[in-house]
Amino acid sequence: MEPTVSRSRLGFSLLSVTFLLCLTSGAFGSIDPDKLKAIIDYIREFGLPYNHYAVAVRLDNTYCRNPTRRNLQAALPRHEMIQMKRKIMRPNGMYNPHLIGDVVAARPMFLTHSAVHAEWRLLNGGQNSPVERILANKDQNSCLIFFSKLSPCVNRCLNENSMRNIVQVVIPLFNRFNEDARAFVFESIYARDAEREDKVVLRAWQRIQNAPLFRCYAGNRACIKCFNHDQFDNGSPCLAN
Repeated sequence: MEPTVSRSRLGFSLLSVTFLLCLTSGAFGSIDPDKLKAIIDYIREFGLPYNHYAVAVRLDNTYCRNPTRRNLQAALPRHEMIQMKRKIMRPNGMYNPHLIGDVVAARPMFLTHSAVHAEWRLLNGGQNSPVERILANKDQNSCLIFFSKLSPCVNRCLNENSMRNIVQVVIPLFNRFNEDARAFVFESIYARDAEREDKVVLRAWQRIQNAPLFRCYAGNRACIKCFNHDQFDNGSPCLAN
């Protein structure tokens, strides 16, 4: 006699398999904070210590999951990162080379009566934006790490009434990647936002919480995820200094 399996047991088995597949695809997970820290620290070696800037990098998943020093230098060679730093050291500087690799960077561009923020400079331009250029035909088996030295500002970057808000780009862009293969990272809270009420900043950050949003402090402190799936209105660890 052939063994029989009850419908309830079969349903449980299928549910278990689906759950495991979701875990491995990153549906419920996020990038490992320790591995993210290694990537961000490498980027910061070639950043600006006293000025705002933003950097976007695309890495093969192999490097993203095992960001050893050797792997990062292979993926983001020092000569290219040094060239990036030279470009963004200049006022209004931007690194968006003709022969595109896997990294782009910018600092704010100051105009007569306003400024174009560094994040917007990298994300704006549709399929011709600097970020889209490093991703061209490379979405599969890749991770996307976007690092901004300062948190995206409430008044413009996260203000959905502003024409230069990054929310309109970040959400569809990051949704192309599994959650364990993407991160939007900042180091310090933008000074003007640090003076606001926490709930105002929190409400703005929530607009890109599923990027997911991380804070990676300078020095030996760990990277922390700003929001959990069940945490929306109870503050964020990223608000603390």
